[in-house]
Amino acid sequence: MPMPPDFASESLYAPEAWFVHDILDIDPDAQRVRVAIDTERLGAIVDAQRARPGHPKHFPGAIAIQVTGTLGQLHAIYVLGLRPSEGWAGFGATIKKARFPSLGHIGPGVTAECVATKVRQYKGTYHVTYAFTFEQDGKVIYESTQTSAWFQAESR
Repeated sequence: MPMPPDFASESLYAPEAWFVHDILDIDPDAQRVRVAIDTERLGAIVDAQRARPGHPKHFPGAIAIQVTGTLGQLHAIYVLGLRPSEGWAGFGATIKKARFPSLGHIGPGVTAECVATKVRQYKGTYHVTYAFTFEQDGKVIYESTQTSAWFQAESR
């Protein structure tokens, strides 16, 4: 399914920086968001890669990290109800573990999943720990554990 129609106005980034092309699942009970990424629509970073023997154009780490931000925003908005239009702002805080166990190729699609493994509210700030897994053709190409913080901007 396409991105939610109000995400363009709720997102903290413009659509060209989402790198997410379809929603596969938003499951509030599982604290999970799953999306599809079209690797042939990743734009300037891939276009700027210079393919050489042993170094093909590939799914860049910079895009993987940016997609984690998009997934975190989707989770915050549609699972936790923390909407930027209501004053909520969020930032990534830590990347506790990140690895690229397999090279992501340009062409086949990528499925990316975000699961909130811990959600804690303290003094009006939501602290969220996420587990991210990106797969392509049945292989994991990126996985990480990251944290973010969401707060009401007017209270800062």
